[in-house]
Order: sequence, then structure tokens, then C-alpha cells
Amino acid sequence: MKPDIDCAGLRCPEPVLRTRRMLDSGSGPFTVFVDNETARDNVLRFSRTAGCRAEGRQAEGGYLISVEPGDKAAVAGSGSEQAQCGPSAGRVIFIASDQVGTGDPELGRTLMKMFLYAAAESETTPSAIIFLNSGVRLVTEDDETAAHVARLEEAGAEVLVCGTCLDFYGLKEKLKAGHVSNMYDIHATMVGADLLVSL
Repeated sequence: MKPDIDCAGLRCPEPVLRTRRMLDSGSGPFTVFVDNETARDNVLRFSRTAGCRAEGRQAEGGYLISVEPGDKAAVAGSGSEQAQCGPSAGRVIFIASDQVGTGDPELGRTLMKMFLYAAAESETTPSAIIFLNSGVRLVTEDDETAAHVARLEEAGAEVLVCGTCLDFYGLKEKLKAGHVSNMYDIHATMVGADLLVSL
């Protein structure tokens, strides 16, 4: 069966954007084909957040996702803050490296550990923390920093970890805190923040 949306070979966030456009069109049930697990998970999460029933199954060369719009899908698909899967307010921490600054790498990694420890000990919890590029190592390869981030997550912070970055570094199976996300959700979280702190 030919899918309604063929996203083979498309990079993040295009599969999510094409799914959103189909919802915006007021379409009935439709199918999306993706060729990797990260895209599958992103489309499923977006569709469900947008009020749809969504199920994925393995297909030749990838995954076929069936999306059935629900009652709130027309509103959610239209670009509302709810559909964008990010907080509409609050403090967001953006971490795009496994170290702070551009000086000595060892010092930079030590400073990052200190920052995340201080954040976990603080009485103020950020709305979200975003990990991009080599920052994903902090929630995969480093047990100490992953434990700090897990504490922040337990305290209520949403932890978004770039799926493309995890795939690039071969770390997707080692994720210890947060959930795999995509550039669409990351962008929505950043632009919806009252305060964005970048390390």
C-alpha cells in the first residue's frame, strides 16, 4: 500500500512537519512512511500530542504509521502551542556541548558537571532542558551528569534530547535521562520560553 506521506530519506524535522501539514488540511485518517526509528518515534509522539490515534508497524525499508485525527486534532494541528510539544512559558536551558566555554576541554567538562549538579540541587527547576550536538553525551556516556539530569526530570523538567545527534554519535541505545526529540519540538520549546539560557 502506498503511504499518503512518504518521508523516506527526509531529515528531521521534515516528517513531523509533513504530518502537521496533513492535519492542518483537515484530512481524515492517513499514513506516513519513515525509514528510521527516530522519525517513527517523533511522528508518533507528535500525532498523539495533537490528539490523534497513531500506531506504527514495521514495513519494507522502514515503518508505516497510521494516523487517525481525533476531536482536538484540528485545533492541535493548526499550530497551537499545545501541538508544538513545548512549554509555552518558563525557563529553558539549552546545552549544545558536553563542556562549558571554549577554553581547556577538561575544565569545560568539569564546569558542566558543576552546573548540572547545582541545577539539580537548586529549589528552582527549569521548565525544560535541551541537549544538542555533543551535549547529548551528558545524558548517555557520563553517569554523573546523567544522574543530575534525571533528578531534574523527576522534579518536573522536560528533557529533550536531539535524535539526529544521538544517531550521529551512535548513542541512541545509551540514553539514560530524557527522551528522544526532534528539531520541531526543540524549536517550539525554545521560542515558547520566557527565558532561554544557553551554555
